[in-house]
Amino acid sequence: MTRQTILELKAKGRNREIVNGVRVEELDPRNEQDEEVLLEVAWAYHQLGEYGQSIPIMEVLRGRHAPNTEVGESARRGLAHGLLQRDGDIMAADTVFHEIPPGSGRDNGRMNMMIVAARQGTLIPPGEVMATICGALEKAPYGAVIGHIVNNGVMALYEARKQESARIYSAVLPGLMHIALGIYHDTKTARNHVAGAEYRAALICADLGGVWLNYAANHAVKSCLFWKELVASQGGERYKKNLASAMELQDRLLR
Repeated sequence: MTRQTILELKAKGRNREIVNGVRVEELDPRNEQDEEVLLEVAWAYHQLGEYGQSIPIMEVLRGRHAPNTEVGESARRGLAHGLLQRDGDIMAADTVFHEIPPGSGRDNGRMNMMIVAARQGTLIPPGEVMATICGALEKAPYGAVIGHIVNNGVMALYEARKQESARIYSAVLPGLMHIALGIYHDTKTARNHVAGAEYRAALICADLGGVWLNYAANHAVKSCLFWKELVASQGGERYKKNLASAMELQDRLLR
């Protein structure tokens, strides 16, 4: 499978086809073309939630490339995100993120760290999160990573909603998530990101209650449709788990 074919599948969110179509053991990380393919395969495993496959590849590529190179920066982002998702290891992820030069990729990584920290009960700096979101929105024209920063920043503020300093932003979270979804639509971002953002939007609107409940139900229905499509085409425990969560929320909102 050529890298161009992989990139075309990646743009469509067809990660299972990528990992099934490449024999990783036949690739040589010392070969420039092979390591570009390895990097894309590692990200495909990451998107499927198969971190046991993605993290070792990211670690090898991290060791071979400086953080200011395209491969080195991407491998570090993937490794740090994987450590967060698999282990919730904020300190290890932070160490890796600090190797990456300042920029949107690092900002998005920090927003993911804020989500994990808030879920673990750690106080986060809501003002910094909001400043990062606003700073990202100044960087037009937008790429998918700007949508990720907004999406993950909003989710961090939602997860920290029990903090009084975070709760003051609650009223603007649905609008910001709508912006993230708009960026995903315009940049044709892969469906798994859209499905996840729709689910998060449903959670946020449901938490606000009142007139927001109809919006919450609409977002939940959309999320379910996307996840069903992804489970049918890609499989994987991560997608199945996400579909189950979305369906549970949809059922609760439509009672």
